[in-house]
Amino acid sequence: MNAHLNQLTALKSRHIHYIKHITTVRYLTAIMTMLLGYVANAAAQVKTTDSTFVKQSHPIEFVVNRINISAQDREWITHTLIPKLQALGDNGIVLGRATASPEGPTPNNYRLAKERRASVDALLGSYGISTRRIRYDVVAEDYSLLRTLMQLSHDTQLPVVDSLIQRYESKPELLKKAMKQYKGGKLWTYLLRIYFPKLRAVRIMAIDQRLARTDIFASPLPTLNATFPLKADLPEATLQEQLYTPRPIDEPRQELLSIKTNLLFDLAYMPGYNRFCPVPNIAVEYYPISGHFTYGGSFDGPWWQHYQKHKYFQLRNYQLHTRYYLHADDIQRHRPGKGAAFKGLFFSAYAHAYLYNICFGEKRGWEGEGWGAGLGIGYVVPLGGKEHWRLEFGLQAGYLNTKYDPYQWRCPVDPDADPEQYYYKWYGDSKDFRKRQHRYTWQGPTRLEITLSYDILYRQNHKRGLSFRNHERATR
Repeated sequence: MNAHLNQLTALKSRHIHYIKHITTVRYLTAIMTMLLGYVANAAAQVKTTDSTFVKQSHPIEFVVNRINISAQDREWITHTLIPKLQALGDNGIVLGRATASPEGPTPNNYRLAKERRASVDALLGSYGISTRRIRYDVVAEDYSLLRTLMQLSHDTQLPVVDSLIQRYESKPELLKKAMKQYKGGKLWTYLLRIYFPKLRAVRIMAIDQRLARTDIFASPLPTLNATFPLKADLPEATLQEQLYTPRPIDEPRQELLSIKTNLLFDLAYMPGYNRFCPVPNIAVEYYPISGHFTYGGSFDGPWWQHYQKHKYFQLRNYQLHTRYYLHADDIQRHRPGKGAAFKGLFFSAYAHAYLYNICFGEKRGWEGEGWGAGLGIGYVVPLGGKEHWRLEFGLQAGYLNTKYDPYQWRCPVDPDADPEQYYYKWYGDSKDFRKRQHRYTWQGPTRLEITLSYDILYRQNHKRGLSFRNHERATR
């Protein structure tokens, strides 16, 4: 009996041990399965990291400041993207990123990025793809993508760009200015030509949502690998000298538009009129962001009259001109505090049109209109330390042409005619009279200037926190 009980106890012990062994194996199997699944999922996620995403995605590139999808990209969506989504079934999603290049104003870049995404969404919607299956970010100025593209291209300028990004990563506007001013704008021009067209795009790819990371650019500024060390061959002192530095609030500003008056006209004395006849005049000059040329216009408009003495001095003169400064500075490199960028000797070309009514007495008067053109030379002398006031000396010479008619008080044919009025001087038959029957031309000096100039608009106005930027580069 005891032997039988001992045998049953041994069998029960072995059974319990077997059950524990089976349970342990099951737990280990479950753990290994979870680990393998995690590793597989992690491996799949690697495929959607920033650099790999750029390699595997398709960039739908856009023309500057446009949101229209090209025929070539439409064909890719039709014959490549849609079939792959259909093969993935319900688990297929579109992963992407909509961006704009940073050379334009930031608000407009953000608008463009959103509208480009909407354009792609609308096209995918026409194939029955729900917006719930489209997952991507909208980034107006994607410096992280720029850095990734440069990394994949092994670009030698990457260390410089990376240093600028790290220095100004929390201040996008300063980052943009720093890139524009680095080495006199050469870096910005290079990026504009090579990489900015690639940033005007919506990058998309079809992927299984069970394996995808939707935060493919989780960090706004992803870390680069050791292949491109930060600030390589770029000493801190050298970088500091070439980067844009915010200017103090009381630092001088740079000219954009000036207003002028010709002092000789303001103090004009009219021969035959026997009195000072100031000629109201005004001129403006626009200073571009770079180069030697400036552009301007002027208006002269005296309108004096003395009816009882039959004296009139009335003129309307409109002139356009351009100047070429022999020594001019690029405003992008012209640091504030260095004075006016455009000064010294200049040459000019002008064209003008005018009409007039001039009368010195009862028997001497003319009215007419004309035009002229010519060349000029001048010199600009800055006044004061900030040089926003300037004195200009100039001389113009060229060709002048006018058609006119003389006129006088009382009828030239019958002086005793009543009532007394002003008449054209015409002694023939009235039916043969033609207006503007006289012509006069002149070749020689046409204008003398001693002009006082003052800048009324500046590239940056720190006192009001406003920026008058140039719009030549407002494209994306």
